[in-house]
Amino acid sequence: MSSSPVLPVIEQQPRDPELHALSAISSLLSELPGDTQARIVTWITARFGGPGILRMPLRGDTSQFTDSAREFPDLATLFLAASPSTGSEKALTVAYWLQECMHHEEWEGFAINSELKHLGHGLKNVTDALNSLIEHKPQLVVQLRKSGKAKQARKRYKLTVEGIRKVRLLVSAGSEG
Repeated sequence: MSSSPVLPVIEQQPRDPELHALSAISSLLSELPGDTQARIVTWITARFGGPGILRMPLRGDTSQFTDSAREFPDLATLFLAASPSTGSEKALTVAYWLQECMHHEEWEGFAINSELKHLGHGLKNVTDALNSLIEHKPQLVVQLRKSGKAKQARKRYKLTVEGIRKVRLLVSAGSEG
């Protein structure tokens, strides 16, 4: 009886080390849940630089490469795509609109609720919604400053990278459903 010879597996060094690294990272990340993938990509970006990485999708969706203002010509379009269900998600979606689509570096809670009222989704207490986004782990919104000493003083806020990512996840989940 003749048996076929067993050939040894020879590991070759990849010709392109960058392609090898990307393949290894992709393989490792594919086994993890989406929120874990995003945290790892955020950490890699912070550790090794390259701010453009955060704007790239984790999967084959290329729609995130488009400019947010062109993708969502108005707040209603974004709101419909994100389909936020809680008051905090609604505030987060409008904050994304102001910051990413309208290019406001910072914004006030009053502006968030004004826009929500125009859409018919005004909140009873926008400050509570924003505070829950600040207290969320990872933090989705940061308070930059407060003008005045009264409790009702105007506060200025900004979305974090995680807040931006959260709205993009809402939009992608809405488009998949």
